[in-house]
Amino acid sequence: MNHTLIRPQIRRCLGVLAGVDADGAAELAGVLSRDDYDRKAKPQIVWSDPQARAALVAELFGDAEAVVGFCARYDDPALGAAVDLLGVVAGQDLDTPADGGAPRIRRGVASGRVISTVDPDARHGHRSRSDRYDGYKLHIAADVDSDLITAAAATRADVHDAEVLEDLIEADPVPVAEIIADTHYGSGPTRQATADRGICLTAPAPPIPAREDPDMLSKADFGIDTEAATITCPAGITAPIPAPRDGKRRQVRFAASHCNQCELKARCTARDGGRIIEINPHEELLAPARAQRREPEFLSRYRQRSQAERKIAHIKARTKRVPWRGLAKTGLWLDLRVAAVNLDRAGRLGIIG
Repeated sequence: MNHTLIRPQIRRCLGVLAGVDADGAAELAGVLSRDDYDRKAKPQIVWSDPQARAALVAELFGDAEAVVGFCARYDDPALGAAVDLLGVVAGQDLDTPADGGAPRIRRGVASGRVISTVDPDARHGHRSRSDRYDGYKLHIAADVDSDLITAAAATRADVHDAEVLEDLIEADPVPVAEIIADTHYGSGPTRQATADRGICLTAPAPPIPAREDPDMLSKADFGIDTEAATITCPAGITAPIPAPRDGKRRQVRFAASHCNQCELKARCTARDGGRIIEINPHEELLAPARAQRREPEFLSRYRQRSQAERKIAHIKARTKRVPWRGLAKTGLWLDLRVAAVNLDRAGRLGIIG
């Protein structure tokens, strides 16, 4: 739980309430457990003491509940918005025990967690497990022939790239025949959606997850033939793949009579009942995509994806961060940057003089 979110939001609620009802604000301040909300300094507690931190959590959560309850009597849009945000930041990092005990800090990070009370649209994002950032994400589509940006969108940083693909396709002024994109767009559902539209998708399929022990045989070591609906284990035993059923995962179960006598069993499975392989609902699309990932033709075409990466670099040139707050303003900033980049490109092409 981040006290830097709850304390300033309580202070903001008290300030807005003072503009609506000064006497009410004074009455509310008198019933709160803490009297330091008018000070921006960090609470003066022994931060190395777990009990002191727990007591601070309880006080802040209790005061937030008091503010929300007290302000419910007012019908003011600004106060209502401030109180709603307080409820979000106070509850997103806490778990309240079912037995009625004191609230405690939730383990992990809540999905869609608000990270700023001055920019409540901003979210945590990550490019990889180690490369993380806060704020917003920019999505663009660029034409490989003209090098012009054809569509763009700004989202919260926690929005997956593939979620915006449909909007980018719809915003493109010309029909899209092919999409060249990275692994974030290579999932089964995305491949199915583009195939349904008649669009060729050139994107690496997500790799098969490796097992914790690198010496153990993974699904990638099995030969999957989606046309014949069979899967062959490293020992040469073939098993049928069940027919698709309502978009659910299927399981291929190798007979225990084979697995328990196999010399590879120690590297394959600890189950006495035989190895089980999960088959993705879109395996018929993913398996061929994984097979072509190293083919020269695919690699040659995939290199053109760098054009979109270069366009994002052009948009962010000399701008370390978006100068405005809020998703709507970030989208407007992106539109202006795209227009500037496209005008520059059009001039270089001789389209405009």
